[in-house]
Amino acid sequence: MFRNLSNGEYRNIVVLTGAGVSTAAGVPDFRSPGGLFDTIRSTFGKRFPYVYDTPEIILSRDFVLMHPFIYQDEVLPLLEHIGKSVDAQPTDTHRFCAWLNHQGWLRRVYTQNVDGLHLHPSLDIDEKLVVECHGSVRGGDIVLYGDDLPKRFYNCCDEDFPQNIRDGVSRSCPADLLLVFGTSLKVLPFSAVPNLAPKGCVRVLINRSLEDCINQRSPQCSREEVYSNAGWLQSPSRLRVGSRKFVTARNLWTGREGNKRWRQLLVEGDCDYFIRRFLSTTRTSIHPWKQKGTTLK
Repeated sequence: MFRNLSNGEYRNIVVLTGAGVSTAAGVPDFRSPGGLFDTIRSTFGKRFPYVYDTPEIILSRDFVLMHPFIYQDEVLPLLEHIGKSVDAQPTDTHRFCAWLNHQGWLRRVYTQNVDGLHLHPSLDIDEKLVVECHGSVRGGDIVLYGDDLPKRFYNCCDEDFPQNIRDGVSRSCPADLLLVFGTSLKVLPFSAVPNLAPKGCVRVLINRSLEDCINQRSPQCSREEVYSNAGWLQSPSRLRVGSRKFVTARNLWTGREGNKRWRQLLVEGDCDYFIRRFLSTTRTSIHPWKQKGTTLK
């Protein structure tokens, strides 16, 4: 795969990223020690004891409706303060996305992260190519639990994973490589995006724990529940994503169905380490990422 990528075999690459991409930049994920959920517990726990078990409630539409002034006067300023205080720099994985862009091969980046690092000025990635699916802390537009994702998310899914029209000809070139970095794929509809990939597309999943991805159960879930930004779903099987009325929600990274539809590679490990392996194997440099038209060595 490394050789095919460096040789330019893939020209329509879609990248999905989660918290595992930004932790190397010093940005803790929501659930890790020192992360946002710990901050919520220490700030609001005495008044709202239920946040010790479910801190995400503070970031839910239900909480806003029940406590609008607390959300406006306390929660939003807290999020703004966190956004301004984070002085993280892009990681190798972020720079790799920028390199793909400057090679002309990046079709889109979909990210669950709210740190804005994919749009860091040093990367020079056009904001049209980045979909911040859950909003941004710095932009003050974090998507609340219980709310649907921005309309742009669905519009971009339609553009990047077009369905064939009646004569069998696609409206645009289909994605030929889908890279998933550092996400356990537990939150719908984001977790269903890989299932939009066209037949024959190469799908690559890189995460420190593949079991978390394959299991697909959220830490707060029981039995077969999976969290959706629009609410809890009991044993979901299909959902609508953009113009797609029936998208398989369950994990297809293992088993006959997924392997028959796509060429797949699952890697258990660190995202940046995977990128460094690519660089060392292909003798490629991503560090002069600002230089458009950088050629491979």
